[in-house]
Amino acid sequence: MRYLLMAATVILTAAAPSNLSAQDVQQVKYQRWGMFGGYKDKSTGPNSWKVLAGVNGRAPEGSAFKIALYRAAELTKSAGFRYFQIINQKGNQSYISLGGASYKHRGGGDAELQIVAVNDSSAPLDCLAENPQLCMTLEVEATMQRVTPFLKFPRSK
Repeated sequence: MRYLLMAATVILTAAAPSNLSAQDVQQVKYQRWGMFGGYKDKSTGPNSWKVLAGVNGRAPEGSAFKIALYRAAELTKSAGFRYFQIINQKGNQSYISLGGASYKHRGGGDAELQIVAVNDSSAPLDCLAENPQLCMTLEVEATMQRVTPFLKFPRSK
């Protein structure tokens, strides 16, 4: 099992061109937690949540984290806030060797974010991560715009 540095994914996702189309990237389903992965969340206090996401099978690396980021932005927006602070994050991506060590197949992956919804873009003061670089503040609309090309939404959306 290989652990991902989630801060790198956030930075890459935030810096990704916003003009990517669905044809340019491999998408993963954005859905509530189910048999094939998805997201789930739990309120941990006023305007704060723990967001969990998981993917199965051949999802692109970092997919669970992108699902968690989008859900964090959704929760923040629905609560009427402009920014969310990631105060802790964890995740991993599994790899399975098939037919010898020379070929690796991506397995499932998961991500966990602890977030607080805020209206201020300043850095989080209450970082719970062992590495302070894993704590950051992200703007809701920009996060949703940049992560959307990587997600496949249900038809009702």
